[in-house]
Amino acid sequence: MSLRAADSATLAVQTSKLGKRFGRQWALAHCDLQVRPGEVLLLAGANGSGKTTLLRLIAGLYKPTQGNLTIYGMDPDQEKLACRRTLTLVGHDNYLYSQLTALEMLQVWTRLRGAELPEAQAIELLREVDLDERRDYAVGGFSAGMRKRLTLLRTRLEEPKLVLLDEPFSALDAAGQNLIEEWIEGYRSAGKTVVLASHNLPRASKMCDRAILLQEGQMLWQGTGSELLDQVGTTV
Repeated sequence: MSLRAADSATLAVQTSKLGKRFGRQWALAHCDLQVRPGEVLLLAGANGSGKTTLLRLIAGLYKPTQGNLTIYGMDPDQEKLACRRTLTLVGHDNYLYSQLTALEMLQVWTRLRGAELPEAQAIELLREVDLDERRDYAVGGFSAGMRKRLTLLRTRLEEPKLVLLDEPFSALDAAGQNLIEEWIEGYRSAGKTVVLASHNLPRASKMCDRAILLQEGQMLWQGTGSELLDQVGTTV
């Protein structure tokens, strides 16, 4: 995809020659990426291909070894807090405190943003993920699927412009996966941008506007979701 330089400030994400090295190993290299606001972009690739590294770079959790990155026209180095406020990353780390209840976790996440969450609103959010009846249970006793559903509620609490999802369908049953798909479609309708990494290509490819295939830290291919399935099949 090519866009005029004058359009760069309107892009949700733009990278130029972006790379991250750990020791002598490049986890991501020479990544040129442009993501439009309201677009759903799928990152596909085998484990170790660079998907999580790219998401963490966009989220500001990693500092690039090389190249440039802008989030809605902002430089994360110069406007770190403003960039953080525009996005939410739900990754493999759930950042749950095992001794807190589900209700308390939602309230803690909200307070970290300098706000308060009324209990009735928190219960409604927990009802969305079928956890309202478990609101007073410590999350340390939750199953992996329950912890995942609770963690994904952060995307509802923070109301970001840019939603970054690392394997959002993992650990979820069919009902949970359907719910996340509904959320993603809702984010698209609301003009939010979604970048997700997933091995569940049959489900993720049908909802994305564009897909990128990564291999050993390099962008190997890009196209539509259906073209991705034609390219690699249902698994990577």
